[in-house]
Amino acid sequence: MSQEQITQETVPVAETTQTTTEAPVQETQIEQPVPTVAKSWKEAISEDLRNDPNISKFTELEALAKSYVNATRMIGQDKVAVPNNNSTEDQWNEVYNKLGRPESPDKYQLEVKSDVVPLDESAIKSFAENAHQLGLNNKQAQGILEFYKNSMEGSAQQNQVDMETAQANAEQELRKEWGRAYEDNIKKAGAVAKANMDANILDMQLKDGTRLGDHPAIIKGFANIANLMSEDKLVSTESENVSQGIDYDAEISKIVNDRDGPYWNKAHPDHDKIVQKVFNLRTMMTNG
Repeated sequence: MSQEQITQETVPVAETTQTTTEAPVQETQIEQPVPTVAKSWKEAISEDLRNDPNISKFTELEALAKSYVNATRMIGQDKVAVPNNNSTEDQWNEVYNKLGRPESPDKYQLEVKSDVVPLDESAIKSFAENAHQLGLNNKQAQGILEFYKNSMEGSAQQNQVDMETAQANAEQELRKEWGRAYEDNIKKAGAVAKANMDANILDMQLKDGTRLGDHPAIIKGFANIANLMSEDKLVSTESENVSQGIDYDAEISKIVNDRDGPYWNKAHPDHDKIVQKVFNLRTMMTNG
Protein backbone atom coordinates (compact mmCIF):
# COMPACT_ATOMS: atom_id res chain seq x y z
CA MET A 1 0.00 0.00 0.00
CA SER A 2 1.28 3.32 -1.03
CA GLN A 3 1.86 6.22 1.25
CA GLU A 4 -0.88 8.15 -0.50
CA GLN A 5 -3.38 5.62 0.16
CA ILE A 6 -2.45 5.66 3.75
CA THR A 7 -2.80 9.40 3.78
CA GLN A 8 -6.16 9.40 2.13
CA GLU A 9 -7.51 6.86 4.46
CA THR A 10 -10.14 8.41 6.49
CA VAL A 11 -9.10 8.73 10.03
CA PRO A 12 -12.10 8.68 12.30
CA VAL A 13 -12.53 11.95 14.11
CA ALA A 14 -13.64 11.78 17.69
CA GLU A 15 -17.18 13.13 17.94
CA THR A 16 -17.30 15.93 20.29
CA THR A 17 -20.51 16.19 22.17
CA GLN A 18 -21.35 19.73 23.25
CA THR A 19 -22.81 19.83 26.66
CA THR A 20 -25.12 22.73 27.33
CA THR A 21 -25.01 23.85 30.90
CA GLU A 22 -28.38 25.28 31.99
CA ALA A 23 -28.52 27.77 34.72
CA PRO A 24 -30.07 26.31 37.93
CA VAL A 25 -33.66 27.34 38.55
CA GLN A 26 -34.01 29.20 41.78
CA GLU A 27 -36.98 28.20 43.97
CA THR A 28 -39.35 31.02 44.82
CA GLN A 29 -39.67 31.25 48.60
CA ILE A 30 -43.03 32.57 49.95
CA GLU A 31 -42.62 34.52 53.13
CA GLN A 32 -44.61 33.01 55.98
CA PRO A 33 -46.22 35.39 58.50
CA VAL A 34 -44.38 35.52 61.75
CA PRO A 35 -46.62 33.97 64.43
CA THR A 36 -47.70 36.49 66.99
CA VAL A 37 -48.74 35.87 70.57
CA ALA A 38 -52.52 36.20 70.91
CA LYS A 39 -53.47 39.23 72.94
CA SER A 40 -56.03 39.18 75.75
CA TRP A 41 -59.48 40.28 74.66
CA LYS A 42 -59.28 43.02 77.24
CA GLU A 43 -56.38 44.61 75.34
CA ALA A 44 -58.75 45.30 72.48
CA ILE A 45 -60.77 47.73 74.57
CA SER A 46 -59.83 51.03 76.11
CA GLU A 47 -58.05 51.12 79.42
CA ASP A 48 -61.02 52.83 81.13
CA LEU A 49 -63.33 49.98 80.21
CA ARG A 50 -60.68 47.40 80.95
CA ASN A 51 -60.25 48.67 84.51
CA ASP A 52 -63.94 49.09 85.19
CA PRO A 53 -65.00 46.69 88.02
CA ASN A 54 -67.90 45.46 85.92
CA ILE A 55 -65.46 44.32 83.23
CA SER A 56 -62.34 43.42 85.19
CA LYS A 57 -64.16 40.71 87.12
CA PHE A 58 -64.54 38.68 83.92
CA THR A 59 -61.63 36.50 82.87
CA GLU A 60 -63.32 34.93 79.84
CA LEU A 61 -65.01 36.73 77.00
CA GLU A 62 -67.78 34.13 76.92
CA ALA A 63 -68.63 34.86 80.54
CA LEU A 64 -68.94 38.54 79.73
CA ALA A 65 -71.21 37.72 76.81
CA LYS A 66 -73.48 35.55 78.98
CA SER A 67 -73.70 38.30 81.56
CA TYR A 68 -74.68 40.78 78.90
CA VAL A 69 -77.37 38.47 77.52
CA ASN A 70 -78.84 37.96 80.99
CA ALA A 71 -78.80 41.67 81.65
CA THR A 72 -80.68 42.45 78.44
CA ARG A 73 -83.30 39.86 79.32
CA MET A 74 -83.94 41.67 82.58
CA ILE A 75 -84.66 44.94 80.83
CA GLY A 76 -88.32 45.79 81.12
CA GLN A 77 -88.97 43.41 83.98
CA ASP A 78 -90.18 44.57 87.37
CA LYS A 79 -87.20 45.45 89.50
CA VAL A 80 -86.92 45.89 93.25
CA ALA A 81 -84.46 48.32 94.74
CA VAL A 82 -82.76 46.83 97.78
CA PRO A 83 -83.32 49.11 100.79
CA ASN A 84 -80.61 49.89 103.31
CA ASN A 85 -80.38 51.22 106.84
CA ASN A 86 -81.14 54.71 105.61
CA SER A 87 -84.29 53.73 103.70
CA THR A 88 -87.62 55.18 104.82
CA GLU A 89 -90.62 53.18 105.93
CA ASP A 90 -92.36 54.02 102.68
CA GLN A 91 -89.43 52.61 100.70
CA TRP A 92 -89.55 49.40 102.72
CA ASN A 93 -93.31 49.15 102.23
CA GLU A 94 -92.83 49.52 98.48
CA VAL A 95 -90.44 46.55 98.51
CA TYR A 96 -92.77 44.47 100.69
CA ASN A 97 -95.66 45.15 98.34
CA LYS A 98 -93.64 44.19 95.26
CA LEU A 99 -92.60 40.97 96.99
CA GLY A 100 -96.22 39.96 97.43
CA ARG A 101 -97.36 41.33 100.78
CA PRO A 102 -101.18 41.57 100.89
CA GLU A 103 -102.75 45.02 100.97
CA SER A 104 -103.87 44.58 104.57
CA PRO A 105 -103.70 41.94 107.34
CA ASP A 106 -107.22 40.71 106.63
CA LYS A 107 -106.18 39.84 103.06
CA TYR A 108 -103.99 36.95 104.22
CA GLN A 109 -105.38 33.52 103.35
CA LEU A 110 -104.12 31.41 106.23
CA GLU A 111 -105.24 27.84 106.82
CA VAL A 112 -104.59 26.23 110.18
CA LYS A 113 -106.29 22.94 111.01
CA SER A 114 -105.37 20.87 114.03
CA ASP A 115 -107.23 18.39 116.19
CA VAL A 116 -104.53 18.66 118.86
CA VAL A 117 -104.03 22.38 119.44
CA PRO A 118 -106.80 24.37 117.71
CA LEU A 119 -105.87 28.04 117.42
CA ASP A 120 -108.62 30.56 118.03
CA GLU A 121 -109.47 33.31 115.55
CA SER A 122 -108.04 36.07 117.73
CA ALA A 123 -104.62 34.40 117.78
CA ILE A 124 -104.59 34.03 114.00
CA LYS A 125 -105.74 37.64 113.56
CA SER A 126 -102.96 38.87 115.83
CA PHE A 127 -100.42 36.80 113.90
CA ALA A 128 -101.64 38.23 110.58
CA GLU A 129 -101.22 41.78 111.87
CA ASN A 130 -97.64 41.09 112.91
CA ALA A 131 -96.90 39.29 109.64
CA HIS A 132 -98.14 42.29 107.66
CA GLN A 133 -96.05 44.67 109.73
CA LEU A 134 -92.97 42.54 109.08
CA GLY A 135 -93.65 42.57 105.35
CA LEU A 136 -94.35 38.86 104.91
CA ASN A 137 -96.15 37.60 101.83
CA ASN A 138 -98.87 34.98 102.16
CA LYS A 139 -96.55 32.02 101.53
CA GLN A 140 -94.09 33.15 104.17
CA ALA A 141 -96.82 33.80 106.74
CA GLN A 142 -98.44 30.42 106.08
CA GLY A 143 -95.08 28.69 106.46
CA ILE A 144 -94.37 30.28 109.82
CA LEU A 145 -97.87 29.51 111.06
CA GLU A 146 -97.50 25.89 110.00
CA PHE A 147 -94.19 25.65 111.85
CA TYR A 148 -95.77 27.11 114.99
CA LYS A 149 -98.73 24.73 114.76
CA ASN A 150 -96.49 21.68 114.28
CA SER A 151 -94.35 22.74 117.22
CA MET A 152 -97.41 23.17 119.43
CA GLU A 153 -98.78 19.79 118.36
CA GLY A 154 -95.47 18.10 119.15
CA SER A 155 -95.39 19.69 122.60
CA ALA A 156 -99.01 18.76 123.32
CA GLN A 157 -98.46 15.16 122.27
CA GLN A 158 -95.32 14.90 124.38
CA ASN A 159 -97.17 16.40 127.36
CA GLN A 160 -99.87 13.79 126.94
CA VAL A 161 -97.28 11.02 126.95
CA ASP A 162 -95.60 12.49 130.04
CA MET A 163 -98.92 12.80 131.85
CA GLU A 164 -99.94 9.23 131.12
CA THR A 165 -96.49 8.02 132.19
CA ALA A 166 -96.72 9.98 135.46
CA GLN A 167 -100.19 8.58 136.15
CA ALA A 168 -98.97 5.03 135.58
CA ASN A 169 -95.95 5.53 137.83
CA ALA A 170 -98.08 7.12 140.57
CA GLU A 171 -100.60 4.29 140.42
CA GLN A 172 -97.86 1.70 140.65
CA GLU A 173 -96.28 3.42 143.65
CA LEU A 174 -99.58 3.90 145.51
CA ARG A 175 -100.82 0.39 144.81
CA LYS A 176 -97.57 -0.94 146.26
CA GLU A 177 -97.99 1.20 149.39
CA TRP A 178 -101.76 0.93 149.93
CA GLY A 179 -102.42 -2.57 148.67
CA ARG A 180 -106.15 -3.40 148.86
CA ALA A 181 -106.96 0.06 150.22
CA TYR A 182 -105.83 1.67 146.95
CA GLU A 183 -109.27 2.06 145.32
CA ASP A 184 -110.88 3.41 148.49
CA ASN A 185 -108.06 5.90 149.14
CA ILE A 186 -108.15 7.12 145.53
CA LYS A 187 -111.88 7.81 145.80
CA LYS A 188 -111.42 9.69 149.05
CA ALA A 189 -108.50 11.72 147.73
CA GLY A 190 -110.41 12.59 144.57
CA ALA A 191 -113.45 13.73 146.55
CA VAL A 192 -111.40 16.01 148.80
CA ALA A 193 -109.48 17.46 145.88
CA LYS A 194 -112.68 18.11 143.95
CA ALA A 195 -114.33 19.80 146.91
CA ASN A 196 -111.40 21.97 147.94
CA MET A 197 -109.12 22.54 144.94
CA ASP A 198 -109.53 24.37 141.68
CA ALA A 199 -109.19 21.97 138.77
CA ASN A 200 -106.82 24.39 137.03
CA ILE A 201 -104.43 24.15 139.96
CA LEU A 202 -104.44 20.38 139.82
CA ASP A 203 -103.64 20.59 136.10
CA MET A 204 -100.55 22.69 136.72
CA GLN A 205 -97.30 21.05 135.72
CA LEU A 206 -94.30 20.66 137.97
CA LYS A 207 -90.72 21.25 136.82
CA ASP A 208 -90.37 17.65 135.71
CA GLY A 209 -93.54 17.95 133.61
CA THR A 210 -95.68 15.93 136.02
CA ARG A 211 -99.25 17.13 136.50
CA LEU A 212 -99.74 18.34 140.08
CA GLY A 213 -102.83 16.23 140.57
CA ASP A 214 -100.94 13.08 139.50
CA HIS A 215 -98.09 13.40 141.93
CA PRO A 216 -98.14 10.55 144.50
CA ALA A 217 -97.39 12.94 147.39
CA ILE A 218 -100.39 15.11 146.49
CA ILE A 219 -102.70 12.11 146.17
CA LYS A 220 -101.51 10.70 149.50
CA GLY A 221 -102.01 14.10 151.12
CA PHE A 222 -105.62 14.30 149.95
CA ALA A 223 -106.20 10.70 151.04
CA ASN A 224 -104.85 11.45 154.50
CA ILE A 225 -107.09 14.49 154.78
CA ALA A 226 -110.06 12.41 153.70
CA ASN A 227 -109.30 9.77 156.30
CA LEU A 228 -109.01 12.39 159.04
CA MET A 229 -112.28 13.93 157.99
CA SER A 230 -113.93 10.51 157.84
CA GLU A 231 -112.90 9.79 161.39
CA ASP A 232 -114.70 12.91 162.52
CA LYS A 233 -117.64 12.31 160.20
CA LEU A 234 -116.85 15.37 158.13
CA VAL A 235 -116.82 13.40 154.91
CA SER A 236 -119.06 10.49 153.97
CA THR A 237 -117.52 7.10 153.30
CA GLU A 238 -118.27 7.65 149.62
CA SER A 239 -116.20 10.85 149.75
CA GLU A 240 -118.54 12.53 147.30
CA ASN A 241 -119.65 15.54 149.33
CA VAL A 242 -118.87 17.14 152.65
CA SER A 243 -121.28 16.19 155.42
CA GLN A 244 -123.76 18.85 156.38
CA GLY A 245 -124.69 20.13 159.81
CA ILE A 246 -121.23 20.12 161.39
CA ASP A 247 -120.39 23.01 163.74
CA TYR A 248 -116.87 23.67 162.51
CA ASP A 249 -116.30 26.60 164.82
CA ALA A 250 -117.23 24.55 167.88
CA GLU A 251 -114.95 21.71 166.85
CA ILE A 252 -112.04 24.09 166.28
CA SER A 253 -112.59 25.86 169.60
CA LYS A 254 -112.73 22.54 171.43
CA ILE A 255 -109.35 21.51 170.10
CA VAL A 256 -107.60 24.86 170.30
CA ASN A 257 -108.85 25.65 173.83
CA ASP A 258 -107.47 22.40 175.16
CA ARG A 259 -104.13 23.74 176.35
CA ASP A 260 -103.04 20.35 177.58
CA GLY A 261 -104.05 18.61 174.38
CA PRO A 262 -101.82 17.55 171.45
CA TYR A 263 -102.57 20.70 169.44
CA TRP A 264 -100.22 22.75 171.65
CA ASN A 265 -97.82 19.96 172.58
CA LYS A 266 -95.35 19.44 169.76
CA ALA A 267 -93.90 16.43 171.49
CA HIS A 268 -97.27 14.67 171.49
CA PRO A 269 -97.46 11.82 168.92
CA ASP A 270 -100.80 13.15 167.61
CA HIS A 271 -99.66 16.77 167.36
CA ASP A 272 -99.29 16.85 163.56
CA LYS A 273 -102.53 14.96 163.08
CA ILE A 274 -104.54 17.38 165.26
CA VAL A 275 -102.96 20.46 163.63
CA GLN A 276 -103.92 19.08 160.23
CA LYS A 277 -107.42 18.40 161.51
CA VAL A 278 -107.85 22.02 162.62
CA PHE A 279 -106.59 23.19 159.26
CA ASN A 280 -109.11 20.95 157.49
CA LEU A 281 -111.94 22.18 159.69
CA ARG A 282 -111.10 25.78 158.94
CA THR A 283 -110.87 25.02 155.25
CA MET A 284 -114.23 23.27 155.25
CA MET A 285 -115.79 26.12 157.23
CA THR A 286 -114.48 28.68 154.71
CA ASN A 287 -115.63 26.68 151.67
CA GLY A 288 -118.91 25.73 153.29
